[in-house]
Amino acid sequence: MRQSTCGEIQTSLLGFGCGSVLGRVGRAASLRAMSTAWDAGITLFDTARSYGFGNAEAVLGEFLRGKREQAIVATKFGIFPQRQSPFKRMAVPVARIAMHIKVPGIRKLVRHGGAGNDELGQFTVEGLRESLETSLKQLRTDYVDLLFLHEASTDSIRQQDLMAELDSVVKEGKVRRVGLYATSDVIAEGMANGPVTLGAMQFGVNLFDPVLAGFSERNQRGLLLIGNHPFGGEQRVARVKATFKAMSADETVPPELRDKLRNADWQMLLEAVFGVVLDRMCVHALVFSMMRPDHLRANVRAVEINRFTGSDLALLRERLVNSPAPLSGA
Repeated sequence: MRQSTCGEIQTSLLGFGCGSVLGRVGRAASLRAMSTAWDAGITLFDTARSYGFGNAEAVLGEFLRGKREQAIVATKFGIFPQRQSPFKRMAVPVARIAMHIKVPGIRKLVRHGGAGNDELGQFTVEGLRESLETSLKQLRTDYVDLLFLHEASTDSIRQQDLMAELDSVVKEGKVRRVGLYATSDVIAEGMANGPVTLGAMQFGVNLFDPVLAGFSERNQRGLLLIGNHPFGGEQRVARVKATFKAMSADETVPPELRDKLRNADWQMLLEAVFGVVLDRMCVHALVFSMMRPDHLRANVRAVEINRFTGSDLALLRERLVNSPAPLSGA
């Protein structure tokens, strides 16, 4: 697996997202998926205090026994885990089975381990300490590489006591870098006006977002940039395909690129999107919930073998950012 370096942090270009661990995916299947990712060379594992009803970190900690020093571990604080009633504890395993037979409405019960119903933005000094100590215990480690404010707001960046405490946990060696997990506008504010304490950012990679287009130029402090959800749902995938289809018939596009786009299958679509994000947007790593081996293999191939040149990717990026939005939104 290709590696990316940002200062003292070296990580695989692909990261394993733990949002489904103990939510829609059980413990045994989660451990198998983590093992498959590790064998493929993936060393970045991204979790959160709230994932898996507060227990996803423990599964990751179990997996990383004997591997911790070779891994990059990212976790988050600020969203408290949803408490499970006895009924829900019994219902979630049944719901996982029901998901496979597509029972209507069942995804809501197990999505992100219930994180969707949690209270957001619990950014206090006391909450930080409590959450971090719990994370370290669950992960069976004495430090994490990355700690993100989960769904951060611009107000949280201005909390001087919180920023000072984040600086303290870094100086104590409990965290290597701290940062924001947030929307693009909050990330942009953190880049422009955030304290030097902030050394990493994680955000959803919307290829059509003009704010994201300037991140590589704004990243003057050498922040570690981690992207997630580059496709972002069916509407956005359709918009990517429509943009590429239009380019394949556009005679101002170089003929070699037109040929690639004209015959593009899903694998080539992955290569194009990954290339734009990692090469043109200068994102250091992309995080996915790769629970299925076939999805994992396709993602790894798209990173290892990319058939698009640098000039191809630059033009793709330009056309995506300037593509017209569909009437229903994207």
